[in-house]
Parts: sequence; structure tokens; C-alpha cells
Amino acid sequence: MNTKLPGELPLFPLSTVLYPDGLLPLRIFEARYLDMVSASLREATPFGIVPILSGSEVGGQAEFHPYGTLATIAAWDQGRDGLLHIQVAGGATFQVHAHHSAPNGLLRATISVAPQVQDEPVPRQFAYLAKLLEEVFEQNREQVPYETWQLDSALWVARRLAEVLPMARADKIALLEAASGHAMLSAIDAFLATIKEPPAPSSHH
Repeated sequence: MNTKLPGELPLFPLSTVLYPDGLLPLRIFEARYLDMVSASLREATPFGIVPILSGSEVGGQAEFHPYGTLATIAAWDQGRDGLLHIQVAGGATFQVHAHHSAPNGLLRATISVAPQVQDEPVPRQFAYLAKLLEEVFEQNREQVPYETWQLDSALWVARRLAEVLPMARADKIALLEAASGHAMLSAIDAFLATIKEPPAPSSHH
């Protein structure tokens, strides 16, 4: 299904990384983002979520990574806190070429959609990663937003693990630009190896 893109894409810088096929809950309260969500619903167009490199999600303009993910609104309602609660679904990744700030403070950008990343079955050496994801989801089933689990897809497994693992933001951002599902799984495998290593021996005698 083709995604209808506006002439300029509204940007929503977040401290969280949204991956393709991901589901992300958000609470909206700033006027500029309420306007953005209203336009997205009214015009059936996506907005772009870009990872913050420095600065804050709230208030002024944050410095953001020029590579992000198209987001469409999958569900919305008004929470008990009076704020607008939405769930967004991740679409294709994109690169920002130029951006400016609209009068209401909303960032708008000229973008190009990135080529589709190659998917493949989970390689045998990374089968344990699919099993790990399945175990995490089983233990937290009530919090898992995904109705179907694509545990045979290297991309899907890698992206879902990236969502739940305590990786540094820079590492999560780097996975957005990975060339294949295999490359993403390799990076996650390397990360897990670093946290499994025993501590360095003490210098005390």
C-alpha cells in the first residue's frame, strides 16, 4: 500500500526510536503536536519521528538525527489525564534533506524515503535471538502490543529486540540505517556479548 506523503513532512523529534513495523504509544499535549496529529488524522497523511541527539522533547527545538521513520496513527483516545493518547505504527525510513520551523514551532522537512531494507529468515547462528524475543514477549504478554509475532523474520526480530533491549540511543539509531536484517541481528548479537562478559579482574592484591 502506497503512503500518501504531504509536500513537507511534519517532524516529531523523540528520545525514543521508532522502527518500521513498530507500535509506539505517545501522549500529546503541546499545541504544535496536537495540530500535527489533527492534520494527520484529517488528511490521512503520516508524520516523521526522528531521534533526538541533544535537547528535549518539550519546548524548544532539539537537535535530531537526519534519519527517521514515517508514523501513521493506528489508534487514539483521550486519556484519564485529559491528554490525547495515540498509538503510531512505523512505516518506511526516510532521510531529511532540509527543514524549517513553522510559525507554531512545528518542524517541517523535505525528505526522501530510503530504499527498503532487505529481509531474510533468521540465520541459524542467531536463532537464539528469536527465542530470546519470544521469551521476553511471553513473560510480558499483557504489555506486548503485537498481535502476531514474526519470529522467522530477521528484520522483525531485530527491530523488536532493539525496542526492548537496554541499548545506548546511538546504537538504536545506528540500527535504523542497517542494510539488512542479518546486519541488525549481528549488531544485537555483538551488544549482548558485551553485557555477558565477566567484569575485569580487580587490581587489588
